[in-house]
Amino acid sequence: MAGSPFSLTILGARGSVPVSGSEYIKYGGATSCYMLEAGNQVVFLDAGTGIIDAPSLDDKEGIYVVMSHPHLDHIIGLPFFPELSKKDRKITLYGRQANGRSIEAQIEKAYSPPYWPLTIAEYPSNFVYVDLELPLSILNGRDVILIEGMEVRHPGGCLALSVTYEGKKVVYVTDCEIGESLSDRLVRFSKKADVLLCDAQYTSAEYENRKGFGHSTPEMAIELYKASEAGRLLLIHHDPKHRDSDLEKLEAEIGDKNIAFARSGMRIEIT
Repeated sequence: MAGSPFSLTILGARGSVPVSGSEYIKYGGATSCYMLEAGNQVVFLDAGTGIIDAPSLDDKEGIYVVMSHPHLDHIIGLPFFPELSKKDRKITLYGRQANGRSIEAQIEKAYSPPYWPLTIAEYPSNFVYVDLELPLSILNGRDVILIEGMEVRHPGGCLALSVTYEGKKVVYVTDCEIGESLSDRLVRFSKKADVLLCDAQYTSAEYENRKGFGHSTPEMAIELYKASEAGRLLLIHHDPKHRDSDLEKLEAEIGDKNIAFARSGMRIEIT
């Protein structure tokens, strides 16, 4: 339906492991989960602990979870996703095959005895796994939610994802080591994004001892933001050791109203 709203809600932007405490209130301690509402459809990018705080979606026609990669911090919230406990609620999870194993085999191995008392497929919802093939088109009435992806540099592999709806685009570049040479392909992939979400886990000083870990710095993310001519940059995948005061200081040093560290609960209307 033309004119349907398109919005982004940050449910979790922490990297590696969830954290809690008084020093992590402003930016949040939940791990990666980003909720995109496109008309009567909702797309979750990853299923870290942020997905636990997803609102009721009874008014939504379709629920989709699209995985960048299955590292634990990106799937650890899945068993606690409230919609899983709703009988016959249709939920579709898309993820890539890896090492000859389907996304179903990957997730169900993580969530099965003895590591977890039941598999995700055994929850009351009607949960469906689909091996991700890109580009992916999700129909929303007469409109289409288009999801595209590209491989980025991260141990074990990871996809950058873009979600386009009614001419507006959100690009999600998590768990990506941009490094000292910005990829022309990544710039083209992110071109003219209305919102760019980009990994910025390490400070420049920290990165010197963490090269090859698969994460970037704010400076690398800003270089991508400028080169891609994105409208807004949200820095994501905060290091678990970075407190609110650390991120506030880094944000102040950047000093750009269109660049911020993502905060749990932040909602952006994409118009």
